Amino acid sequence: MEGGGQVVRSMIAIGKIDVIEMAVIPVILGDGIPLFPQGTGELKLWLAKCEIKAKGALHLVYERMD
Repeated sequence: MEGGGQVVRSMIAIGKIDVIEMAVIPVILGDGIPLFPQGTGELKLWLAKCEIKAKGALHLVYERMD
């Protein structure tokens, strides 16, 4: 599945998230859209993988804790 915060929120609500992959880009915007919208349910994750990419970006892989 690929999508933004609304899609993730919906999938968390119905228990369909096992893995979340995301990129962290080292730029401070100062303001912007939250990663997950207000009202997103809790999902406990553990960091399964972290790769350093070009220009200090990170590729993160989180897996759901059971």
